[in-house]
Amino acid sequence: MKILNLLLWVTQFGVSLLFPLCFFLWLAYWLQGKFGLGIWIYAVLGFIGFMTSVSTAKACVQSMLKAAEEASDRKEVPIAFNDHI
Repeated sequence: MKILNLLLWVTQFGVSLLFPLCFFLWLAYWLQGKFGLGIWIYAVLGFIGFMTSVSTAKACVQSMLKAAEEASDRKEVPIAFNDHI
């Protein structure tokens, strides 16, 4: 079940990367058709979509790392000074 949960996080990561960029490019296409805006609208909204994807991906990676840390059964052993090689 833990592996399935982490697999769902990977899927969420993919959607988080693709959706904002695709949405903003579609919005630029719609705005250009509806209001006759220039080609510059693709650059502006494409940049906003890219930055949104980066921000969302960063938050998703942080959540994935936190979930993976909680799912691991491994406990960190504190370093002891009397532990010699």
